Amino acid sequence: MENLAQLWKSCVLAVLIWAIGTNIALASVHTYSDSNSVLFRSLSKLQDDRDRAWQVVFYKRFPLGQSDTIHVRLVGFPGLVKLDHDRPLEIEANRSLLSAKDVTPSDFSIAYVGEYDFKPVLNQLDTDTKLTLILPLDSGEARLKIPQETALEWWRVASWQPGNR
Repeated sequence: MENLAQLWKSCVLAVLIWAIGTNIALASVHTYSDSNSVLFRSLSKLQDDRDRAWQVVFYKRFPLGQSDTIHVRLVGFPGLVKLDHDRPLEIEANRSLLSAKDVTPSDFSIAYVGEYDFKPVLNQLDTDTKLTLILPLDSGEARLKIPQETALEWWRVASWQPGNR
């Protein structure tokens, strides 16, 4: 029994070392609901071209009595980045350059968080499109490559309807 516990610890440690040592995207998909809406989201932790960590939340919301919305929310590390909310998020998709409107509420004062309307962009993409987000920063821009697994997860979220499992 002691050997089994030791083997288990070794396996967990090996997976952690592998996950930390490789540049993989850790993601999760969850459904949330309240009395006013249903939300299905993908949460990923990715690194930009300068090795800064970003939390990327891609979600579809169904507010009661309204049409659905599909947004991507970017959360940078406090003090390291400041998003420029006067510029859209640009999306490099294969050889095309698309843009997503910044829909961050104007009274939202956290500079390292931005939210963008991704629904119009989806109509111009294929499921196998390679995506790079070009983040509008006050100090220029940062590039965030979206791994194929994460992009496929986004398609899953975008095509989801309430009642699907």
